This record gives sequence, C-alpha cells and structure tokens, in this order.
Amino acid sequence: MPQLLEQWRLKSADGISIEFLTLWFLGDIANLAGSVWAGLLPEVILLAVWFCFTDGMVIVSYVYYTWIYPKNIKARSSTASGENEALLPGESTNGRRPSHKSHRSHRSRRSSIVSVIMEPSKQTVFVKFVLPLLFVTGAGFMGYLLSSPDSDPVDEIPDVELRLGPQVLGYISAFLYLTARLPQIYQNWSKKSCKGLSILFFIFSTFGNVTYALQILFYRSDSKYILINLSWLLGSLGTIFEDAFIFVQFYMYKDSESDEAIEDEA
Repeated sequence: MPQLLEQWRLKSADGISIEFLTLWFLGDIANLAGSVWAGLLPEVILLAVWFCFTDGMVIVSYVYYTWIYPKNIKARSSTASGENEALLPGESTNGRRPSHKSHRSHRSRRSSIVSVIMEPSKQTVFVKFVLPLLFVTGAGFMGYLLSSPDSDPVDEIPDVELRLGPQVLGYISAFLYLTARLPQIYQNWSKKSCKGLSILFFIFSTFGNVTYALQILFYRSDSKYILINLSWLLGSLGTIFEDAFIFVQFYMYKDSESDEAIEDEA
C-alpha cells in the first residue's frame, strides 16, 4: 500500500523496477500455491493471498502510470490549450474567474490527513514511520485477541508430511524472492536515486518477513517441521538481507533526492 500511495502521489512509477515487480509477483504466486499444497498455517496462507492481491494492485498502478496516464495527460493538455486560446487572462474555461473557495479548500486539504501522503517530506518521523508501524502492530495484536486460541498442545498437532510438489514450489518461490530485489538494487544504483520508491514499503516488507518467519518458528521448532518450512524461511529471511541494501541506498542517495525536490519547488 505505501508504494501504491507513492505512485499516486507522484503520478509516476519510474522509481520501481518492473523486473522487481514481475519476479516478486511470480514468487508470491508460487508461495501461495506451495503453502496451500503443503497445508501450512492458515495465517501463512492468508498472508500469501494478501501478498498476491497487493502485487497485482502495484503492477496495475505501474501499467497505468507508465502507459495510460501520460497519454491521458497529453490528450487533456492539447484539448485545454485549444480552449484557453480564446480566454481572457484570469478567466476559466466557463468564462468565470477562479473562486477563492478553491484556495480555502486547498488549504483545508493540506491540513488534513491527505497532506501526510502528498507532502511526506514535511512530516515528522513519528507520523511517517512510527505511527504506521504502531497501527499495523496494533491491528495484528487485535487480530490475535479476536482469533480463537489453539488449545491443543504441540504434541497433539497432527504430523505433517514432507511432499515433493510443495517443496519444489517453495524453493522456486524462495529463488524468485531472492532474485527479485536485484533489478531494483541495480536500478537505484544506476540512477543514483531512490525517488519514486516508498521507504515505508520496504520497512513493512522487512517487518512482515520477520513476523512471517517468527510465526513459523514459534509454532513448532522440531527439525522435521523446520525442514518442511525451510524454503519459506529462506525466502522471507533472505529478502531481509537484501532489503538492508536498499535501506543503505535510501541513505546514500538522500542528498540527490533533496536536490531534485528543491529544483521541483523552484
């Protein structure tokens, strides 16, 4: 969701790599199929479904802002330029001067929650990062409290079978996850910029992968269960290591992004 909001704010998807999105989406599909086939925890399966849904939304947003939106803007600009040629200075297309109400509504909009999205650089660290993380943590805790507790002891949990099909899908998913970040890391390095990427997106990704792995490890810790879930653990924990590189890039290229923001305001 943070990346969707970032692309909507900038009206552009230039910052994110389509190769990253494609490999990531394929990895989530393999992850979902493998987790369902292997009969993993319901929470793991639901999370995999959510990952596929959000991947699809980001890809649709990428397609829209890369190919469809620029064409619409170009068509509107050509139409508006033809209409404005006959207008007097200060008049709008309906022959009236702009109302001051628009300025008041503009100010009220900037004082609302939309300003947090539209002007993230002017927000505090608490508003940009801490508050969303607290919200996600609180939502997860509430979900845990509302869910029915499992009263069965670990020893009575039915034994799980190590099957070839789910394992193959799991390791394919892990491979796709581990390679998906590489095009994005390369694109950031080649552009010397992370503009268009939401750092909150990668923070949530890291937070989600940590909790994803912990829920598997805390559920059972015997060697057979760990072996069955090893591919999913490799995929989640491995991406944390790669996300660390992207966090470093955010820090390295922050000055160039600040310069671009100053030029845009000028």
